[in-house]
Order: sequence, then structure tokens, then C-alpha cells
Amino acid sequence: MGVPGEDAERRGQAVTDEGPTLPQPPPAAPAEPGAAEVRPYPEFATPTKEIPAKAKPGWRDGLRDIGRGMEFGAWAAALASIPVAAFVVGASLGLVQILVGLSTMVQEVFKTAGRAVMVCLLISFWCAPPMGLAAWLIRGILKRFGRPGADLATRKRRRRRRWAVLAALATIAIVAGLGATIALNRYSTRAFEEAAAEVDAEDPDWRLDDLMATREEIADDDNAALVVADVFNMLPESWPPEQVDAAVGRALDADDSRKLGEETAATIRDEMDDLADAVDLARTLAEYDRGRHELEIGPKVIDTLLPDTQNSRAVARLLNVDAIRLAEDGKLDEALDSCRAILVAARSIGDEPFLISQLARTAIVAIDERPIRRVLAQGKPSDEALASLQDLLEDELYQPRLWWGLRGERASLVEMIRRIKDGETPLDEPVGNTPPGTTRIPGLMIVGGDYQMAVALRWFEDLLAIPDLPEAEWDAAYAAFQEKIVAVGRSRLGKYTTTYPYFMMPAIQGSLDAERRIRAVLGSLILLVAAERHRQATGEWPATIDDFDPDILFEPPHDPYTGEPYRMTYADGRLRIYSPGPNLRDEGGAYDLKKWTKKAGEDDVGTFAYDPELRGRPAVAGEGP
Repeated sequence: MGVPGEDAERRGQAVTDEGPTLPQPPPAAPAEPGAAEVRPYPEFATPTKEIPAKAKPGWRDGLRDIGRGMEFGAWAAALASIPVAAFVVGASLGLVQILVGLSTMVQEVFKTAGRAVMVCLLISFWCAPPMGLAAWLIRGILKRFGRPGADLATRKRRRRRRWAVLAALATIAIVAGLGATIALNRYSTRAFEEAAAEVDAEDPDWRLDDLMATREEIADDDNAALVVADVFNMLPESWPPEQVDAAVGRALDADDSRKLGEETAATIRDEMDDLADAVDLARTLAEYDRGRHELEIGPKVIDTLLPDTQNSRAVARLLNVDAIRLAEDGKLDEALDSCRAILVAARSIGDEPFLISQLARTAIVAIDERPIRRVLAQGKPSDEALASLQDLLEDELYQPRLWWGLRGERASLVEMIRRIKDGETPLDEPVGNTPPGTTRIPGLMIVGGDYQMAVALRWFEDLLAIPDLPEAEWDAAYAAFQEKIVAVGRSRLGKYTTTYPYFMMPAIQGSLDAERRIRAVLGSLILLVAAERHRQATGEWPATIDDFDPDILFEPPHDPYTGEPYRMTYADGRLRIYSPGPNLRDEGGAYDLKKWTKKAGEDDVGTFAYDPELRGRPAVAGEGP
């Protein structure tokens, strides 16, 4: 062994007091301008640590990629669904402050919010697996191309940022839902208050409760409806029987100026004799002039039953058969009393606030045209009986049937919406396992119910203005109203913001047609009775409408289809009084009910009378039983 210092010196290493040191590179000469950089000798370079090659991705890395993908998928789904659910929650909170005191409905509101949250969770659950699979595939491909992705710290930072954004959106959505609900409710309430104030100024009793309370009061001794109910209860079930109905049909098809066939007349007489007590009581209706059936409004309003109203039809049919029988027997004044009783059966419906009630009334009045015409075609009633009938016909002509019906429909629709909004109306479809009596109330209905009531009031203003117009302008006015409704239906939000008015507004074209037709029928009957009175007084039929004696007919009615006087012609011993009807074509008074209801063919509306020598002729042999 040598001396350490000597060995070091031989190896060119410096020796210090601390021991040998590594050889130092010679000092670099100052670089000349423009000279190339001189690198140090390799043996003097700083040693570097060799980085081993990274192992290929394993199955654990794949699971981590799937997990991160599922997390991203859940977040992406939540980004769309959570704000919506949060908006619903906020709206629900707004509903709670509206529904203070309605504990059942508050429960429904929170259930709605809970369902919204559950839907969001389900959406996130179903979106997470496919997103996780997609992330696994994409990350695997990227790693194959040398792009391993972000490190752990970056991923954590991104995760916190994503969920923070979602939390912020949810908070904003809750506030937006709460504010929108409160604002919508205030706007809805204000709209209804303004609309109601306008209606109150013209009709203070328009609400359903007030309307029902202010119906005409009629004492029992003057109430024809009580008689109608008693007569109906005396009739056999499913009256009339088939053979009687067939006999009445033959009588109506026969020539009014001729007697009935023996079999037909016998069938009618026998039936009237069997029902003598009911017939006698029904005839007393001629002593009344109005009536009122008591109504009980149903919980849904639209489920209100009208049994007594419909039963009036059966009583009118009984009196129709009785008038035919009395005319056949030559008891013409008594027959006209039965004709008046038919009118009273219709008038027993009174001012019922439903279009269906007033349609029933007009249908019963229409029954009266045939028996009146037949009675006048069988002989010469007294002027007193004719005058009493004429007075009742004139009074019925000017009754506001259409206005009563529309006014009641307005009150009914608004009340129905109010009951739904306030949770008073039980709906048929319960929510989950809710206890009995719990109602399913759409949130939009609770908030926008006042607005929908306001819309109903506005729309009915247009409808209630129609009866005040000349009848010839009704169709154009209603067509303009329908265009507005159609425009609402075509709009994107119209059916949702005006749901109940849009779907529950009555289609009144049928009511307009029925009212106009019954006015035409009543007008022609008034002129017919007045013409017979004029003939009895003067010996001649009036030549024109202007020829009526003012003491008999002070103001002749006008034709509701044209606004002009009725047409009046005389030929072959018959005086015909008629309106050209809906098609406005003068067809000489020709009328076919089956075609008229289809708005095709002959549709003149009117009646006719015979010269005295043609009345009460014998039945034609061989023309039916």
C-alpha cells in the first residue's frame, strides 16, 4: 500500500487537509465574440438519475377511469336536471306561502318537489354508467397515444369546481322558482281583481252563489214547477208506450185540417182516459205563467243534476197528446188551454242559469207549434181563448233565455276554476297513497287560477254581448270570438295559461241556432193566432203584416233571420206565415226537419192556417189507421 497522498497525486487529484479532492476542469478561456459555445468534457458532466420506463396501464387504472367517467356523467346529467328540480322546489316554496292554512295542499306541494328531486336522481343514475364506459374507452385510447391525462391534483380541482357550479345553479334556480311563483301569483290575482271589478260594475250578482240567491222567488201557489213534478210522478215509467207513440206520430203526420183515422183516435182517447188524473192535473198548468225548480249545485259545478228540468219534457208530451185528443173531439178552447199549458211546462224552468236548461225550455216551446196549428185547422176557437194564447206567446218571445244561460255559464265556469284552485273540488285521480279527500292540484292551477278566472270573465263579456245584437249579426260576432279562441290554441303557451277557459268554454253555436229558430217559431205563431182573430173580426185574412188591427196585434214581431217582416202568402185556402230560415232563401214556407237539422235543403220556418170551410174535414179513406 502506498501513501494516500502520493496515490492521489499520481492520479492527478489535489490533496488538501480534508483529503483528496476531485480534479477540477481547467478554467475556460474567455470566449471571443462570435465563437461557438464550448461544452465541458464529458467526464466532468453532472451525473443524472435514469428514469425507469413506466409500466403499461393495468385493470386498476381502468376501474379508476370508469369511476371518474361515471362521476362526470352524473354531474352532466345533474347539470341539466338539478336546476330544473331546484326551480320546482323554489316554486313549491312559493306555493307554500300562498297556501297558508291548506295543510293538505301544502303536503301535495312538497310531494311534488320530492318527486322532482327523485326524477333528477334517477336521471343521474341512468346517465352515469354509459358516461363511465365512454370515459374508460376514451381515456384508454388517449393513453395509447401518450396522453395520460391530468394529474390527481388537477382532477380534484376540477371536481370541486364542477360541483360548485352545480350548487350555484341550483341556488339560482330555487330563488328564480320562488320569485317566479310569487310574481305570477300577484299578476294573476291583480288580473282577476281588475276583471271582476269591471263585471261587478255591470252585474253585481254575477258570482254563482249570488246568482242562485237572487233567482226569482215564486210562491208555491204560483209555482208551475211543483205541478210539473207532481204530474211526472203520476206517469208510468217509460211513458208513452210504443202503440201510443206510434199513434201520436201518425197524428202529427196527418193533414191538420182532417180528422184522424178511427184506430189512431181511439188509441189516443184510451190512453188519455187511462191517465185521466195526470191529464187533469197537467191541464191546470194553463192557470200559471212561470215556475222555478230548486237546484243543488254539485261539488264540481258541472256535475249539477237537472232531473226536474228534463222531466218537464214528458209533461209537455202528455199535454201535446191531450191537445190532439181535445181538438179531435171538437173541444177547441180546452185544446188551446192545453197548448198554453205546454208553454207553461216550458216556463216552469224559469231562469235556471244553465244553457242546457234553456235549451230544454226552447225544445218544449217548439213542441207547441203542431198542436196549435192543428187546433186552428179543426174549427173556430173563441177569441178569448186565442187572446190568452197570444199573450203568453208574446211574453215567451221576449224572455231572455239566451242571456240567462250565458250568465249562468259564466258564473259556473269561474266558480269551478275557483274550487279547483282552492282545493275544494275533489278530483278523480288521487296522488299515491294520499288519504281520502286529498286532491291533486296542479301547481300552475294554484298560481294561475285567478288569471284563468280573469280570462273566463273577459271571454264571456264577448259572448254576453251577442244577445244584444240583432239576430242577423249573431253568426258574425260568434265567428270573431271563435277566431280569438283558435288563436289562443295555436299559441305556444295559450293552452297552458288558459287551460280551463280554453277547454271548458261552452260551444254556443247550437244555442244561438236554437234561440233564433224558437224566436222564428214563436213569431210565426203569434202572427197566426192574431191573423185568426183578425179574420174572425173582419171576415178576411190580413193581406200583409201591416194590415193587422193594432188592437189585436200592436207590434208585429220581426223575422230573426232577416230582421225584416215575416213573409205571408195566401193560396188554395191556406194562409202561410214564414221566415226564409237559415239559408235566407225564400222557399215558399217549405220545411223539412230532417234536412233542416243538417243545414241542407228546405229550411223555411213558419206555420199556416186554413180557411173555415176546409177545417175539420173527414179523414181520407185508406190513408192510414
